[in-house]
Amino acid sequence: EIAAINLAKFRKVQTELEDSAERADLAENQLGKLRAKNRSSVSASRTSPARELRETTTTVRATSALRAGLVRQR
Repeated sequence: EIAAINLAKFRKVQTELEDSAERADLAENQLGKLRAKNRSSVSASRTSPARELRETTTTVRATSALRAGLVRQR
């Protein structure tokens, strides 16, 4: 009877271990996919620094024009 109880406990723990190993594998695969996606988006943004510079310049000019308009109204 004690042996049967211990065997049942062992099987339960073994099943839990297998389940947790499977979850760990899934999480590891998801992490790898996210890292690959992040690398590709970072490399894509690095390939076009001129575009980023143009966007920044446009934003600064628009902000400056807006401020100038506010100053003139006063």
